[in-house]
Amino acid sequence: MNRRLRGLGVPLAVAVLATAAVTTITTLRPVETGTTSPASPGEHGQAVVAAHRGSPGLAPEETLASYQRALAEGTDVLEGDVQLTADGELVLVHDDTLARTTDVETVFPERAQGLVGDFTLAEIKRLDAGSWFDPRFAGQRVPTVRELLNLNRGRAGLTLELKAPQNSPGVGAKLAEELRAAGLADGAVLRSGAYRVKVHSRDETALREFHAVAPKVQLAVLTGGEMLDDAALDALAGWTVGVFAHPRVTTAADIDRAHARGLKVFSDPVDSPAQIEMALHQRYDWVITNYPETALRVRAGKDAFPGPGAVLVDHVFPNPSGDDVQPETGEHVTLRNTTARPVDVSGHYVRDAASNLLRIGEGVTIQPGSLLRVYPGPGTDRPDAFYNGLSAGFLNNTGGDTVTLYSPRHRVLDTHSYIVP
Repeated sequence: MNRRLRGLGVPLAVAVLATAAVTTITTLRPVETGTTSPASPGEHGQAVVAAHRGSPGLAPEETLASYQRALAEGTDVLEGDVQLTADGELVLVHDDTLARTTDVETVFPERAQGLVGDFTLAEIKRLDAGSWFDPRFAGQRVPTVRELLNLNRGRAGLTLELKAPQNSPGVGAKLAEELRAAGLADGAVLRSGAYRVKVHSRDETALREFHAVAPKVQLAVLTGGEMLDDAALDALAGWTVGVFAHPRVTTAADIDRAHARGLKVFSDPVDSPAQIEMALHQRYDWVITNYPETALRVRAGKDAFPGPGAVLVDHVFPNPSGDDVQPETGEHVTLRNTTARPVDVSGHYVRDAASNLLRIGEGVTIQPGSLLRVYPGPGTDRPDAFYNGLSAGFLNNTGGDTVTLYSPRHRVLDTHSYIVP
């Protein structure tokens, strides 16, 4: 089952970088000033925390509400995906279409599957980009890059992806002009160790186009997953500042190989405390996350989640033999009461990385030291199981997923990431 994976993404997706593709622009690497050295083993304080699409675990991704939340949490960097509208305006949208994160199917039903670049800015601004996530965010709009710059006002660094440039011809030059006009194209390094602006893409041509207009801004090719081999790292070291990878499939020795070539290592999105710790201990330079507050707390050596932590995600059963929503043996998320007293979990809910929800109804209590299995499918509720009655599965079975437990007041209680064997 591979549903809605255009959302927060499968964290271990690997982008293959052809060495020949990067050897043609070996003079593009900007000169850095004020850079910091890679952290030593166990040094958490020097890792940069980058908020992936803002704080999308608590607000609708790539909206001003999401970015404002990330700034309030104290993130070092804001991350976003840049595309062009039909009238040449820069907007922040991850997907090729607007269908997942707006009400375009209601406002423009005959155009719902159209590309972002098929719509003018005025048309996109008619769309509600918040209600899909939670009714509390009704009326949030797709922001422009300029609106993000005005919100940020230099409080955090920026890392911006030239997203699907084949759908946005000229997006590289247009973004470079916007950053130059805002005085943000000087290649500066902030006190946090973050770049004032970094631009990344899977598309070398788009990066070259950007560099021609803003040559001092740091660049990175968006790789990911396993660490690249030495030849590919050598090629990247000629003109980029870093490489992307995931700590579940790298080792500290892999990070050392990149550092030996002067490359920083940026994590794929990591959300659970365990995966954040892995990145920090392997000496990743940047921890990119959908939960910046959690990453900041882990980096500081604090408890990942403030509060008593009475209930947590004990484990996930993502890929049963047979139907995902079969009774009893279907996929489920298991919660554990860590205390010696009953805990009422009425109104709690679980969200996966693509923002699918499992809710827990009224009157549900987890007994002391006991488990509660939360199923997406139909079944008869009992003291150790709650059924949502859905007709489709909940979890991603094609690589891994992250599930997060929330209180009724929308506070994060625990985050659990896993890999499908």
